[in-house]
Amino acid sequence: MRTEWYILLGYAIAFIVEKGLLAQPNWVRFRPTYTDKPLLSAEKPRLRDPGAFEVVWKPNPSVRTLREKVLHTFRTASTLPGYRIQVIATPNRSEADSLRLFIMESYPGIGVYRFYEPPLYKLRIGDFLTKKEAEDWLERYGRAFSGAFIVPDKVLKP
Repeated sequence: MRTEWYILLGYAIAFIVEKGLLAQPNWVRFRPTYTDKPLLSAEKPRLRDPGAFEVVWKPNPSVRTLREKVLHTFRTASTLPGYRIQVIATPNRSEADSLRLFIMESYPGIGVYRFYEPPLYKLRIGDFLTKKEAEDWLERYGRAFSGAFIVPDKVLKP
């Protein structure tokens, strides 16, 4: 009984839209007519170059507060987004430790970091804020580490 009622209602709505109250018998009257004169809404050509302009940023006070919080967090954080050079990824911890000691002895000024991401021990070196710095270091000293590559990471503040 209920489904028949919905079907009848659907047919009634379709009839009203197609032939009944909501139908528009004469669509021609809604089409715009073009005359010799341009339409009033037509874009007017520029008479001169607009020249330089200055963008003024006037944020909502809540947006300004959020921006200041984010900037404060970045200024006070002990780490920053940057890059490191990954020299090895091995399941053998002793191999990673021996390479770590070799790097610490050979390059005393650079930070050496060992991470364990199961099942691999990853050895990364450096705290580079830009990719260019990491590329320069890798170009200069990278011959000693075959297969070393640059990875984005959180680095310590200088």
